[in-house]
Amino acid sequence: MDMQLKDVIDNLRLTRIAKSRIHGNGLFASEDVPAKTVLGELDGQVIPWRLHQKYSLTLEWNALDEKTLLVRAYRTKYSYINHSREPNLVLARNPLRVVTLKYILSGEELTLDYRSEPLPPEYISGEGGFYL
Repeated sequence: MDMQLKDVIDNLRLTRIAKSRIHGNGLFASEDVPAKTVLGELDGQVIPWRLHQKYSLTLEWNALDEKTLLVRAYRTKYSYINHSREPNLVLARNPLRVVTLKYILSGEELTLDYRSEPLPPEYISGEGGFYL
């Protein structure tokens, strides 16, 4: 069942949000997608980790390095990508973008290995370890 979420920013092309077998809702290919396809670029505001840790400013972010985050104030399709240790997506850098690792069939759930981000050790050993 596809979800119609009017408050989610559509930042990743060729995708749709639907119920996941992994966790909650997930992001799925809306058509067959070749390997090495850029689904979208991730933008946002750059802030220090310490600011996020102190105030929990956002629920959607990417680690740029162990001291810096790229945050988004609004929920995007990116936030529906579930974690897998055998992902079919990767985050490419400069600019930060979501890229397919292999040929993906329509209806296949899109996944990332969250451990591939440059996460600080205290995040991995603390709250973040639950997701990894």
